[in-house]
Amino acid sequence: MLIPVTILTALALLLPLASFAYAAADTIEAVTVVIASPEGKPPARVVKRMEASVATVGNHVFTGRSIEEISAGKSDYERIVSDVIGRVLVGYSVEEVHIIPGAVTQIAVTIIPWGDVVRDVHLEMDVGSLSPEVAKLITKDMGDLEESLAGVLVGLPIDSLDWAGGVSKTVIRELLTAQLPEFRSSFDIVSGPQTIVRLTLAPQGPVVQDTRVSLRSRTIPNVLLLKAKPAVEEAAKMMNGLPVAFVERHSAYFNTRLAAAVKDHPVAKEYGLTLTPQVIPGRQTQIELTAETTKYRLTLEGYVDMGREQDNTALKLHAGKFINSADEVFTEVEFIPSSVTWNFYPGWSHKMGTTTYAGMKYDISDKVNILWVNQNIGSDWSLRLERTPATNSDEIGVRYKIHDFLSAEYIIGDHEKWLRLIGHL
Repeated sequence: MLIPVTILTALALLLPLASFAYAAADTIEAVTVVIASPEGKPPARVVKRMEASVATVGNHVFTGRSIEEISAGKSDYERIVSDVIGRVLVGYSVEEVHIIPGAVTQIAVTIIPWGDVVRDVHLEMDVGSLSPEVAKLITKDMGDLEESLAGVLVGLPIDSLDWAGGVSKTVIRELLTAQLPEFRSSFDIVSGPQTIVRLTLAPQGPVVQDTRVSLRSRTIPNVLLLKAKPAVEEAAKMMNGLPVAFVERHSAYFNTRLAAAVKDHPVAKEYGLTLTPQVIPGRQTQIELTAETTKYRLTLEGYVDMGREQDNTALKLHAGKFINSADEVFTEVEFIPSSVTWNFYPGWSHKMGTTTYAGMKYDISDKVNILWVNQNIGSDWSLRLERTPATNSDEIGVRYKIHDFLSAEYIIGDHEKWLRLIGHL
């Protein structure tokens, strides 16, 4: 409330005037207040607060008293109410108070500002150590906050800002609660013709403590992506210190910013890559950098089988050429060191949707066709099915990517099961 002390003052001054009552007379049930100014009405929020304060005085003084009593002492009440309001509305002079007694008593107050008034409002924002890019994003979230503050403060007497500033703080809190819920705010108002509102924002809730970049590709060796990794890591630093919820809400923005950081990277141009970062917000924010090319596919893997006696170590090279957006012709070359054996598998692959691949390859050594399907499950899991019709044999593999250069696959064959550790460049 604006006037906790002055209400008591008003009551002390007015009670002697109302020392008698007319029990049979009609009484005042409510009070309404209208604030006016010949030099332009104050901002609506400020007027509302003024009227609420004057109404508080009026209700304490007039409600329950007889209309005839107030009418008889109308001029005295107007003078005293004028004095009380003048003490409350610092920065304004009370030109006139007009009381219209009735069941709903009306109090009309005319005020004029004295001294200089606020002509302009400038908002200064402190976001601590957050990057300038993030500061721009926060400013965008805040919308027309400076304009809203100007609508509250411009035209007010400078001397009135001690109490009217509370209205501007309410405006800021209401807007930030809706537009920027991940931050808490504090304010400092420097009054003057050019009033400055200093706003300090601090994160609330869990914040991003670190960012980690992982590499993902089905078409080129991950080792080639290492050249692009530092650019993503550097751009990702803008998220450090931000609330996790803020990063999550703006994940599309951060994905776009990170993509821009590597779009023109030399490695992208050299290999015709499309580099796509994906932000996974958290205290340890993960950034998956996926690189794909529409020209060719090249992968190199080495694996060790545990639980299998023969041919349990091998190297495998996959070299393929995309003939359109869905189809690839390829050759796989497998070298088994234990028997110094080379196996060759020319084949064809077809992409179905975004996560399913199917095709056929020919085992030149055994002279048999192999049908296969590969289904990606999320970013780390995949399911592989292979069938050799000539021998009526099947193989199922469930693979999990441990990190950028190591995976594990559990394989079930017709007569045995084993665990395969796979290193991939």
